[in-house]
Amino acid sequence: MLHPIKTKFQKLSMPMSLLLLLTTISFLPMSAQADCGHDHWDQAKHSEKFEKRMTALHDELALSESQQVAWQDFTEALKPKAHKAEHEHANLNELTTPERLDRMLSMMKLRQEKMASHVQSIEKFYSTLTSEQQKIFDQKFSQHLFHSDKP
Repeated sequence: MLHPIKTKFQKLSMPMSLLLLLTTISFLPMSAQADCGHDHWDQAKHSEKFEKRMTALHDELALSESQQVAWQDFTEALKPKAHKAEHEHANLNELTTPERLDRMLSMMKLRQEKMASHVQSIEKFYSTLTSEQQKIFDQKFSQHLFHSDKP
């Protein structure tokens, strides 16, 4: 059975994302669009933060031995992968506007597929948790989504 919020989100996500993308693009000068190499991305730092969050979550959940395999599958599925922004954004200034928009749309579709995979992994792990563990997970995961480090 589909979750009503997820279904509504799925129906609205692509049109809203495309609208946001097109609006953003219209305000950027062409040189800024071409120079979006994401130099700020630090894979090691991102991985380190991920491991720290996962260790803290694991400790707070106090998982049973029978939940450990699900935990390993969950963390492996969400583990940060190598960032390919440089390849994705290379030579955008050499493309025509329709080609550039097609490339951006393709990247958005890939990110949507990745998010769908993450949702599936989270739902699978979440189903193994007790109701008390689910409350802890809900609290900690919502903090992660909104980039809050507050307890």
